[in-house]
Amino acid sequence: MHRARWFLLHALLLAVVAMLACGCSYSMHEYQAAGYAPATQTSGLPREAVWIHAHSNQGVVLGVTDNTDYVDEAYQRLLARCPGDIVAVNTRYSTKLGFLSYKNTVEIQAFCLQ
Repeated sequence: MHRARWFLLHALLLAVVAMLACGCSYSMHEYQAAGYAPATQTSGLPREAVWIHAHSNQGVVLGVTDNTDYVDEAYQRLLARCPGDIVAVNTRYSTKLGFLSYKNTVEIQAFCLQ
């Protein structure tokens, strides 16, 4: 009886460790680049270009989430960081998978012309 209990305990422990160790992965779904048109303002002093960055996350557990506007949040954060024109927008969508859950992330980088 003692040996059967020992075997069952170790088998359960091994199953839990295997489940936790193998349950995570990472995937980049899409990368978009836009806004690389020629400069329209060519007269006067050249404007300074500064990289700006914004990101936002969406947590999902068992397929349920309450944050469906995480991309809009990231875009609004990007707009708030630049008083001038925003050009050369690069957007990356990715997902980090976990055990019975995942996290969607959007990262936006662009040049702010001041």
